Amino acid sequence: MSESTDINPEKGEIDVEKEKKDTINDDDSPIPMVAAAVSTEDDPSLPCLTFRFWVLSTFFTALGAAISTFYYFRPNSQTYSVFFVLLISFFLGHGMAKVLPTRKFRIWRWEFSLNPGPFNIKEHVCIVIAANTGGVSAYAIDVISMQELFYNTHIPFLKGFFLLVSSQVLGYGMAGFLRKYLVRPANMIWPVNLVYSTLFSSFHNSMPAARQKLRYYAIVFVIVFIWQFVPVYMFNLLTSIALLCLISPYSKVMNRLGSGYHGSGILNFSLDWNAIGQFGPLFTPWHVIFLWVSVNYFVGAIIGSWIIVPVVYYANLFDANKFPYISSHPFDKDGKKQAILCLNLNIFPDKDTNNYFMMLTATISHVYLFYGEEIWKRFKASRKEEEKDVHCRMMDKYPEVPNFWYAAVFVSMAAIAIALGYINDAHLPWWAQSLSIAIAVSMVLPIGVITAISSNTQLGLNVITEMICGYLLPGNPIANVYFKLYGYMALYQCLLLLSDLKLGHYMKIPPRYMFISQLYATIIGAFVNYWVCQLIIQYKRPYLDNTEVDPTGQWTANQSQIFNTASIVWGLIGPAKTFGPGSFYQPLLWGFVIGFVLPIPIYLLHRRFPKARFDLVNIPLICTGLSIIPQYYRNFIIMGFLASFMSQYYAYRYKNRWWKKYNYALSAALDSATQIATTIIFFCFSGIVQIPFPEWWGNNQASEGERCFVSGEI
Repeated sequence: MSESTDINPEKGEIDVEKEKKDTINDDDSPIPMVAAAVSTEDDPSLPCLTFRFWVLSTFFTALGAAISTFYYFRPNSQTYSVFFVLLISFFLGHGMAKVLPTRKFRIWRWEFSLNPGPFNIKEHVCIVIAANTGGVSAYAIDVISMQELFYNTHIPFLKGFFLLVSSQVLGYGMAGFLRKYLVRPANMIWPVNLVYSTLFSSFHNSMPAARQKLRYYAIVFVIVFIWQFVPVYMFNLLTSIALLCLISPYSKVMNRLGSGYHGSGILNFSLDWNAIGQFGPLFTPWHVIFLWVSVNYFVGAIIGSWIIVPVVYYANLFDANKFPYISSHPFDKDGKKQAILCLNLNIFPDKDTNNYFMMLTATISHVYLFYGEEIWKRFKASRKEEEKDVHCRMMDKYPEVPNFWYAAVFVSMAAIAIALGYINDAHLPWWAQSLSIAIAVSMVLPIGVITAISSNTQLGLNVITEMICGYLLPGNPIANVYFKLYGYMALYQCLLLLSDLKLGHYMKIPPRYMFISQLYATIIGAFVNYWVCQLIIQYKRPYLDNTEVDPTGQWTANQSQIFNTASIVWGLIGPAKTFGPGSFYQPLLWGFVIGFVLPIPIYLLHRRFPKARFDLVNIPLICTGLSIIPQYYRNFIIMGFLASFMSQYYAYRYKNRWWKKYNYALSAALDSATQIATTIIFFCFSGIVQIPFPEWWGNNQASEGERCFVSGEI
């Protein structure tokens, strides 16, 4: 098999035909892109769960869980960089292999060594998968933070820990019974794993190339680490440079249109990677379609923020003028901010609801029209291709995880979920919790097939579960969020495990080691998630619960507030009153119809003019971009798109050799340096220790540093 992938820079895509000729033979995958990226060599003697694995996976999982939870409470979120873990763990693993003692230890019949040999690709994969699994902010943090901040209900450690673990591990139990449908078949590609497979192979096949990447990473890391102190701590204006506000800082119209924090973010720039990099503009697989993922997303963000919001507000649709221009808070019918306990039932729902309705049905029709035939063919062929797929034959050497392991996990986590519905003040009856789990089980296979083939199309069940519970249990917002948590997260975590199982399948990791590493990482991550969440709430509560306004604009708990507002709309009031016949917001339900219809003319144009590439117009992704309000600040749109364009288009097409060598190292350095610098600033200057930077023109507290002087929500 060839070591590198041939890319045609002029077309911006893989030369599949050349790859097929160069790489496909009887001992290769029947899928050309898999044959080009995944090795068919394996050494079953390589150890996986070594002492190095336990140390490094614990460190990177805990670090990722801490950073992800930390960023959960900030408006510009950052994803923990898997490339940072891949790169740094590679050199730490080799360093440990050089310095650790090689002698063997014996405990009863168990013999082990701290250093069983050279650091190998399999333990490296296990470390990265563990960090990717547990190094996140679990969805249950939404529930815990919402109850803590807006219901004054403290969730003790054991209740919080089991909530975090059960909501994630429940999906692992489901995954075990779907392996033969979504992991073993050759046609279930999971394309993003081809990128990881190539990266692992490039690191372990060429030490000089890896050292060059590390050197480049280190230089960028130091520069970015130092720079981040400027926009985050000393010169807050650089986080959100609102040109319209600088032109007319006291104009409400200019503030509404130009502010990245409380407005549309028109002509708003940022020099803070916290904002620019929050959607991973440099984290891109090979194919040209991923450039268009970014284009569709940013087009949607621009249409939503720069066009739809101003039109809705200034046309006073749905009495919009009674409310702040953009906000995640609940309000009464007269536009007054409401606490939950004195809420008027004429609440203004979060503004992205209609966009979600459109996205939901647009995903169904878009996938059916553009991918339906391909998905059906691949699914029908999956069992036949499994029999001849070389990777399946190679994986058959290793013992599978027994089904009763998965069954035990599923039953025990479901029992914990049902119990928590009673003891966590959720008032969620057992039959409702069972229904939420049943929804996830019934939907995971069709959604899993779509995700496994496209990797960039995944239908979430969050609003659907909210709607169902809202009809079944109206007037109970806490029950609603618990219903959503398990109905949505069970499916999401199941697909995450299946994706990682496919990566393990490609990299020839024994399935039992995959199962152990993921379960271990989830437990470590849940522990860290809980304590970091409690720490931040302890030190930043006045900003998070809106008792006070953060002068830097960096502590908002936007995600918790949106989660809370959604629970009120769907749970306390209920969909029957909010969107039912004769209700004020009933017209929003047309979003279901509009979303379903919109892909149809795009598909017909593509069939009529195939060379015009109308197939690159992705309505679900445009709807995703439309839905950034109010969850995300709008200061990322221009610079995020420019970063994506420079990486995915310009560098990929015209500097392809550099792109292949350094793009992922650059992404890892930018993300990790920013995350670590911002975390240090919190602990040393603006959180546990308070050393504020002196106020000056570029660090104006009255405008949260942005110099849009119509303070607060406009």
